[in-house]
Amino acid sequence: MITSFKSQRNPYVIGRPIDQQLFFGREKLFSAIQDDIQHNRHIILLHGQRRIGKSSVIRNISHELNDLNEFVFVTFNLEHYSQKSLSEILVDLAQEILNDLSLEDQNIKLPEITELELDTGIFSHQFLQQVYQLLENKHLVLVLDEFDALMNSHDSELLERVHQYFFSLINFNKKLFLILLIEQKSVNNHRISKIFKDVPVREIGLLNEDSTKKLIINPAKSILEYEEDAIKAILYLSAGHPYFTQAICFTIFGRAREEDKWTVSSDDVKLIINKAIELAEAGLTWFWDGFSILEKVVFAAIAEAQENSNDYVELIKKYRPDTEHKLITETNQLLRSNGFLDEIKEKVKIEFVRLWIIQRHPLKEEINELDKIEQKKNPSSIILHSSTQLNTIDSGVVNHSGININLHQLSEVNAPDIRAKSNLIILTAIASAVFIISSIIVASLARGSKCELGERKQLGVFCVTDNSIINGRISRGDRTLFPEINNIPRDKGIQAFQQGNYQEATALFQQAVKANPYDPEVLIYYNNSLARQQGFPLTLAVVVPLDKSTITTQEVLRGVAQAQKQFNQQKGLNGKLLEIVIANDSNTEKAKEVAQELIKDSSILGVIGHISSDATKIALREYEKAKLAVISPTSTSILLNNPVFFRAVSSDEGAGKTLAEYTYKNLQLKKAVIFANPTNSYSNSIREIFTNQFEKLGGEIVRKPLIDLTSPTFDAEKEVAKSVYGDQAEAVMLFSNTQKLDITLNIAKEITKRNETLRTQNPPRRELKMLAGDNLYKGDILTNGGKNVEGLIIAVPWFRETSQAQSFARKSEQQWGGGISWRTATSFDATQALIKALSNNPSRSTVLKGLANVSLSASETSGYPLKFTSEREREGQSILVRIKGGKFTIIPND
Repeated sequence: MITSFKSQRNPYVIGRPIDQQLFFGREKLFSAIQDDIQHNRHIILLHGQRRIGKSSVIRNISHELNDLNEFVFVTFNLEHYSQKSLSEILVDLAQEILNDLSLEDQNIKLPEITELELDTGIFSHQFLQQVYQLLENKHLVLVLDEFDALMNSHDSELLERVHQYFFSLINFNKKLFLILLIEQKSVNNHRISKIFKDVPVREIGLLNEDSTKKLIINPAKSILEYEEDAIKAILYLSAGHPYFTQAICFTIFGRAREEDKWTVSSDDVKLIINKAIELAEAGLTWFWDGFSILEKVVFAAIAEAQENSNDYVELIKKYRPDTEHKLITETNQLLRSNGFLDEIKEKVKIEFVRLWIIQRHPLKEEINELDKIEQKKNPSSIILHSSTQLNTIDSGVVNHSGININLHQLSEVNAPDIRAKSNLIILTAIASAVFIISSIIVASLARGSKCELGERKQLGVFCVTDNSIINGRISRGDRTLFPEINNIPRDKGIQAFQQGNYQEATALFQQAVKANPYDPEVLIYYNNSLARQQGFPLTLAVVVPLDKSTITTQEVLRGVAQAQKQFNQQKGLNGKLLEIVIANDSNTEKAKEVAQELIKDSSILGVIGHISSDATKIALREYEKAKLAVISPTSTSILLNNPVFFRAVSSDEGAGKTLAEYTYKNLQLKKAVIFANPTNSYSNSIREIFTNQFEKLGGEIVRKPLIDLTSPTFDAEKEVAKSVYGDQAEAVMLFSNTQKLDITLNIAKEITKRNETLRTQNPPRRELKMLAGDNLYKGDILTNGGKNVEGLIIAVPWFRETSQAQSFARKSEQQWGGGISWRTATSFDATQALIKALSNNPSRSTVLKGLANVSLSASETSGYPLKFTSEREREGQSILVRIKGGKFTIIPND
């Protein structure tokens, strides 16, 4: 009988490379690599699907090839080098060789880029020779990850040039070996297959059944007991894909810990599927993003057809009748050859992926997305709808209609260029193009169409990304992000900062602070000028939305500015002061572009942000690629999980459980209704936690899972009335996201009206209680809500009136001229955590590693100690406050 392990850490790992003790399988792969090296095959090509475990293979390659005693391994990722030159690649590779092999750089002269631009041979003839001497002539194996990223270069020859250079190195020195890793789809690319036609090609594929069983059982051995049917169910869902196996088992373990039930049945596996899909969302989305739009359409069609035993081709033709059968089957074959479809049957190989596609990417939506792409990015496709047919040569695909030519372009299938059959066709096409584009321009001017934020007009018609606008979202003192705030010394300080006159900028920003002491932006710029004046600043970034949620933005910037000021006043770290880069993500899809821009700035060692869970989710994948640590002071969704993501605020798990227990035990209410936004990460996260805990205690959620307050037909008056009289609800959970606060206030207004009616009934009926998460802890809730939010109970991570928080609250009140919110406190803590992770010679990797071990006392934070769990979560619990007399008051802890 298995005993309770409620405090046991979850042993399964999602989204980061696996260390040796939890690494299972791949024996045949490593045996083949070892055989290749021993037989002097100097270049080996490895390929695999996204999330298949390439990074784990890289991490364990030196351990698994331990019989090769005379070989040393250096790993280098080329993902962010597609826009760099060969010389730049070699400079960074040289540094990585020294770092990985722990060689003393004073004994080796690192090549400089100016030297390599004149003679790349310096890398081989001088640098590598010095390395070999220190290695006592051991063989060097360079493991180059994301090699196929070089195909995306603006330099069309970079891939071939880099390959040719390394090939010549191998010919020059037989002690050098290369292991190159690429994505599955790249292995069939004509450029890759051409340059690697004579090298061993090995696939990093799905795990076999025995290895998958070990991955399921061994991490939780002696804790979880899997019944045989449960193991079969997991095997059926994951098909041996390590990432999805880990996600399923991670979720199973979490449920077992919550239920204190340590034997897993097949029914338990079925119960966690949706939760596991949510948990693996980031990886699944990244997996999905690797497909072309046509591959997505065919993939979605096969997933849907498999559900209902339909013909997937007919499903596509239902929406796109003119799509040629041959084009569909070619795409099917491409998916099949890359291992996504079953080798024999028309079905998705990984059931877990199929279930996610049906939920998140139904065929109809993918068809609509295809339509949008055609309309927005390829307006010239209108030309191809003419009766003239264009043929492709050499591809084996002929006589496609215009629409299918366009699909070929979108599909990224390796088709050769379309060649015209005669000068007459070319001239006709050009004439048609001129006529149609002219028409489009006239029509566009007539309707005065506008581009979206972050885009600009090209040729007066088409909207394209404007990098100057993206760069305009980021400032360290060279522009204001709050132009609506008047401050003449600030504007002069910005001019001085732009010119590099940091002494003058410091004086002017100091005047700007005096002119507006409660503006965190100018305080940050003042300290940035000091840091620049001192030289070699330590740089962090903070990402906030500036186009909306201005109050929240200011609250976050206050906490960051206060921590920066304190650090710099204490003379920084070995004389180096802290610089803060401010970035604006608008709380939208722009979060990804902003993250990409911050990553390009190599001086940035860590990021504070993003504000919303949705924006954080969008940006996380980019930070993970760059291994740039990000710590959020406000994003509480439990669905956020990433090896570079830390949280300075307690997650929705604490808030949801606290609200559930207070509602059921203290208020003694047994029926609750939830108003929420089903498409929002925060809203869904706290809803799920509350529901699970409330039901576990014995409560009931009416209208389960939620009432969608974003529905076009949503009527607050009708929904509140139905909840009271039809469903007999006693408590209303307001779990909207920040963007829906106006709707939330309207619901609160209807509840207040309904409560007035309930009080007058004979006998009087119990009034509805309103409860909410921390996003309603805002000053404008009090201002705009008035009497309608009186009595509202909110779970917050920090409150200024608690004994622990009062000291920091007083200091902050003096700094900012009034009471502060929890967002200022957690932003201060987030900045303090990153500061603590800095070292004498900091890098992104040292900061990321340092964060995991950060331990701050209560005197170093906003009042509560800060330490991260193994899941990078902040330890702590939520505090309950109530709106009473038009202000927030603490609810005593019963």
